[in-house]
Amino acid sequence: MEFHPLDQELLSLLEQAGARGELTPGNVRSRLAKRTRVSAGEVQERIHALWKEGWLTVEPPAPGKREIRLWPASIDQAPPSPSRPEAPSLSESAAQICSQLASAFHGAAHPEAKQEFARLLFNLGAERTDPEGSAAGFMGRRHQCAKPVLPGDPVKVIESGWLLRNCPGELLLSKSRVVPA
Repeated sequence: MEFHPLDQELLSLLEQAGARGELTPGNVRSRLAKRTRVSAGEVQERIHALWKEGWLTVEPPAPGKREIRLWPASIDQAPPSPSRPEAPSLSESAAQICSQLASAFHGAAHPEAKQEFARLLFNLGAERTDPEGSAAGFMGRRHQCAKPVLPGDPVKVIESGWLLRNCPGELLLSKSRVVPA
């Protein structure tokens, strides 16, 4: 990391405060302003850069507080390497794929395309929620209706939704399309 002239002042100020985390970015700006002529934006930028490189430890604000707290990272701890975002697990990936396939199923205009999407969903473990043509009481969590209906109103299923049971718990991939009965 290439050090900025302000970094040494900033780190020494934090060293003097110790690891108690008494300093906030506002306190740091005001204390540095007494020593050097520096803008608030520049201090904020250097705090962010030092934090990204692992030189500072930052604690989020406590409930009811506005500012974060800062202190130097422990000396025996090497600066952390930038972390990569975690890849979704296999079950999360499968759930995302199934959700997209269910959406494509409902958006398909050709019956052959619908059959292919249905086959893929069945192979991935998805199930139909309500049989088409069946009557049910309207539930907003499971049904979608173009006309206004109230919970419990009788509706007729015109297109089944999709449910994935093989992930942790159950995941509703798409709602059943219904019309008032």
